[in-house]
Amino acid sequence: MAIYRLSPSPNFGVGEVVYETWEDGFTPEECDRIIQYGESLSPQSSVVGVTDETQNVEEAIRKSKNSWIGLNSETEWIYARLGNILRCMNGMHWRFDIHGFHEDLQYTVYHDDNSFYRWHVDNMMMSDMPPRKLSISVQLTDPEEYDGGELQVNDGEIHTVANDRGLVTIFPSYILHRVTPVTRGTRRSLVVWANGPGFR
Repeated sequence: MAIYRLSPSPNFGVGEVVYETWEDGFTPEECDRIIQYGESLSPQSSVVGVTDETQNVEEAIRKSKNSWIGLNSETEWIYARLGNILRCMNGMHWRFDIHGFHEDLQYTVYHDDNSFYRWHVDNMMMSDMPPRKLSISVQLTDPEEYDGGELQVNDGEIHTVANDRGLVTIFPSYILHRVTPVTRGTRRSLVVWANGPGFR
């Protein structure tokens, strides 16, 4: 797994927000290109939950299919695009100390079998890499192609994020968020986390 390093964000002096979006971060053609690449990978079922002694899932936290898009000559343009957007948005709203992307891009597919991701945060501690500080999500699917699958963030009030195709959404990784169940069609997205030194 390669690390995509970022130069420091400019300081625009604007206050912190719960989340922010960047419209038309990717064109429909670029979304199709990412989907084609993601679908060529071997997906993994992602069912996260509490298990009993027989390893049966008692209460699933997440149900989706995931693949991992590593940094290479075919995908570097995606990392670069997300890195540029992240630097700008971080400088405008959070000004976190960010080193780069220490994890591969996660290509996630939610099908119409009520795939979902319950309320959670992304900034869990991992011993082999710096903490996640900002979470980035890219909407790859036209919203007319599915029902449900809303990205929602919760800072004491629930906010439903727009789902325009190509939209990039960024929020601090300690913010509670979820994806509601998909009831029709298929929702595809790209997720990555920006890492840096721990908060003080």
